[in-house]
Amino acid sequence: MTRNRWRLFLWLATCVFFLLLVWQARSTLIPFGVGAIIAYSLEPVVGMLARLVEPRVSARYQRVVRGFAVGVIYLVFFGSLIAAGFYLVPVAAEQVNHFVDRLPALVKEAREQADEWVRLYRENVSPGVQEQLNALADDAASAAAGAGQAAARRTVSILTSTASTIFGFAVVPFWMFYVMRDRPTAVPALLAAVPPEIRQDARHLLRLADHLLGRYIRGQLFLGLIVGVAVGVAMTVLGVDLSIGLGVWAGVTELIPIIGPWLGAIPGLIIVAATAPHLLIPAALVYLAVQQLENNLLVPHVQSGAVDLHPAVIFVLLTLGGAVAGFTGLVVVIPLAAILREVFWYLDRRLLGQTPDEALAASRTEQVRLARETAVARPRRRWLPTRTEKAEK
Repeated sequence: MTRNRWRLFLWLATCVFFLLLVWQARSTLIPFGVGAIIAYSLEPVVGMLARLVEPRVSARYQRVVRGFAVGVIYLVFFGSLIAAGFYLVPVAAEQVNHFVDRLPALVKEAREQADEWVRLYRENVSPGVQEQLNALADDAASAAAGAGQAAARRTVSILTSTASTIFGFAVVPFWMFYVMRDRPTAVPALLAAVPPEIRQDARHLLRLADHLLGRYIRGQLFLGLIVGVAVGVAMTVLGVDLSIGLGVWAGVTELIPIIGPWLGAIPGLIIVAATAPHLLIPAALVYLAVQQLENNLLVPHVQSGAVDLHPAVIFVLLTLGGAVAGFTGLVVVIPLAAILREVFWYLDRRLLGQTPDEALAASRTEQVRLARETAVARPRRRWLPTRTEKAEK
């Protein structure tokens, strides 16, 4: 084996070891995953601000310019979060207190309703069918008890890492600052250490993953913001308890493709059915309207070509992701599958004899990027004539 092949083997072994290490420490690295998502979302704004100043300064000060741009974004972003917190936290606390005050009465009503259902069940269902249903209920109870014990053990394991998680969230803002400030120099430095035989391929694969992941994350966060605000405002107008919490939950579940809007609707409909049954139909119509708005208007424009996966494939991937990594798997499995698909087809084209540039140009992600750039560069049609055109007429 030649020296270059040994070096390539060393790089592959290091990458595999790093991925295994990240997988083993995945629960502790959750704060950094959240920070990476926020950094991806803010990076275009940081780059836009830096480009306004960088042409006017020498190369040695461009790092300072990006640091200043990140500082401005921090002031605006975290200032907005703090301002929103000052307004939303008291309202949310009031809603929680109101809900807790009403909880005993709600429990009593739910118990009376359950007793009525049990009476109707015993009067209208034959004894043989009741025995079969009771056996199924016992099996379901045993399964639920086992799931509860597993959840309790998982909760204990999570609590044991609470200190490291809190520390991670405390240092994430500083970590994000350095990531966004030094991003233009970090990638070239990484590629300079890659063996020359695969350096061009590594550059193209990083480009594909960065473009696809960045567009997907920014699109999903935007959709989550729109859906969360729409649900929160609509529930507040209807007078539903915990409307702000329902809006936040709807925005978070929007990160899960396809099934996210339906998962976000379940707690809201349950709370409405328990606290204000007369509002159940209006609340259901709100969730249905938001879901239709998201699927038919927002998603085609925001996420067009982002992952390009068939809905049937997405359902299977969500099942696999949820089984392997729970809620985290539901969130990351779709972009991860899209990136692996692009990597697979790129490597397949390279093995067929195409050059790195040809393999990159044939990728779906690169074609979407070029189409977007062409659309942006294309002059827009003016519907109203200018003064010169009016004079010529």
